Amino acid sequence: MPSTTSIFIVGGGLNGLSTALLLAKRKVACTVVERHPTTSIQYKFRGISPRSMEIYRSAGIDEEIRAHRTGDQKSGALARVKNLADHNVTWMDQPWAETSDISPVSAETCDQDVLEPILRRHAERLGADIRFNTELIEVEQNEDAIVAYIRDRGTGREDVVYASYLVVADGANGNIRPKLGIERHGPGPLQHWINVIFDTDLSPELQGRRITSVFVQDINGTLVPREGSSRWSMAVQYVPEQGEKVEDFTPERCAQLVRKGAGRTDTKVEIMDIRPWEMAAYLADRYSTGRAYLVGDTAHVIPPTGGFGGNTGIHDAHNLAWKLDAVVRGVAGPALLGTYELERRPVAERTLVQALARLQAWFKDPGKKLPSPEKIIDDHWVIFGHLYKGGVLIAERSSNMEEPFENPQKPSGRPGSRAPHVFLDRAGRRISTLDLFDGQWVLLTGAEGSAWISAANKIPAAAEFSLICHRIGPEGDLQDSSRQWNAVYGVNEGGAVLVRPDGFIAWRKREGVGKPQEALREVLHRLSFKDATPASLVA
Repeated sequence: MPSTTSIFIVGGGLNGLSTALLLAKRKVACTVVERHPTTSIQYKFRGISPRSMEIYRSAGIDEEIRAHRTGDQKSGALARVKNLADHNVTWMDQPWAETSDISPVSAETCDQDVLEPILRRHAERLGADIRFNTELIEVEQNEDAIVAYIRDRGTGREDVVYASYLVVADGANGNIRPKLGIERHGPGPLQHWINVIFDTDLSPELQGRRITSVFVQDINGTLVPREGSSRWSMAVQYVPEQGEKVEDFTPERCAQLVRKGAGRTDTKVEIMDIRPWEMAAYLADRYSTGRAYLVGDTAHVIPPTGGFGGNTGIHDAHNLAWKLDAVVRGVAGPALLGTYELERRPVAERTLVQALARLQAWFKDPGKKLPSPEKIIDDHWVIFGHLYKGGVLIAERSSNMEEPFENPQKPSGRPGSRAPHVFLDRAGRRISTLDLFDGQWVLLTGAEGSAWISAANKIPAAAEFSLICHRIGPEGDLQDSSRQWNAVYGVNEGGAVLVRPDGFIAWRKREGVGKPQEALREVLHRLSFKDATPASLVA
């Protein structure tokens, strides 16, 4: 019998499962199909940025991720050597190692084959219908629904699923995006790599320091140990233009490369998995068509230099999930979904540029395929400081709309930016402002902002938005003992800031107004997108 759901997700990898988790957390019915029988056994993705950990923290799974860490962001180190037996070691800065002034959350290392089962387990616990070993045969859409035809690869049984919307997360080489008629452009394939998973007796330390990752010149590749185990991964380049082929990388050849990288001929090596992959750069021309929306590698293929690719996909899922929820529940008009591409595509484009700049600076380019690099900006700017210039926000005329990133250590508090982290006191307990943004609309006011809260209590739209109000001051429910909130958010004691369910600022009034109820009603009406159309959003 046909089944129905609100959101149908194709792809049960990192980004598809993150989308399912975030939807299920919001009690939105969703079904995931994944053609592979299990979650990934490879782990190209391993570094979860502090911004992504903020997202997973809001979903309630950060502690479990940390309990299953496969590397240590704080004590582990990055290194460059000729081989592991060489005494000359160049130590490099660990990205994201210190962010306590930007976030209450730190980065984490959790390899993809460990992280994906955690995502799946919690999404299913919250009600997501996740079907592995199930392939999508065909998908159709009309003005009212998505119709997906699926097949269980084990039993051969075929089913039909009706949904309101489709999320495409079948990866960089998936076939759904081209079937939807969405092209992609970019530099394309840049380098060809082999990823090898192996067990070994190699020590995960150099000069007494534990390593998170090490670049080895003798193999022009990287070796990465897994925390608390004998398992490692190796990534090495091959160049088809020079006659090198995937078939050349037999288990024996890969074991030889490991020993060459170790600088020892007696190293124990047991090969577990060998898999080729392309380091490529693409950006989809569009992020949606009709009722279908692209996330993760389906929407953008970002080289791993900088660790931005998988994290950008997690941020996609976070942006899209609350908007799908609002539209499915009828709180917002369907045009709200048009802001997904408006916000996320420019961010992915500029993040891709930064990854390419790092690739050019860090690795050899034997194929001469890399574009001219742009200036590298700080990692923290890329992961915390990206700015939305349009979308679900009411921009300020005085804001600088040119730069794609801002310094998160000097946040502007402007609409379109991530709501900054500031420590506050609530009932004698210290919390972060980020603790207030648990997937809901939040109105923050200063010590003299009680009129804003009174106005919100009288507006029906505020109830539809499930708007939560907080006053920060001696007589409010929150106290600012550090006296930072007003300056960081850019408002005086009578001002107000409206924060979206994804923790980005939608609107700000720097000071009080004479008619707060009228002002707030207009703001909420505009942000509901009930009168807007997708065409007007694009224009």
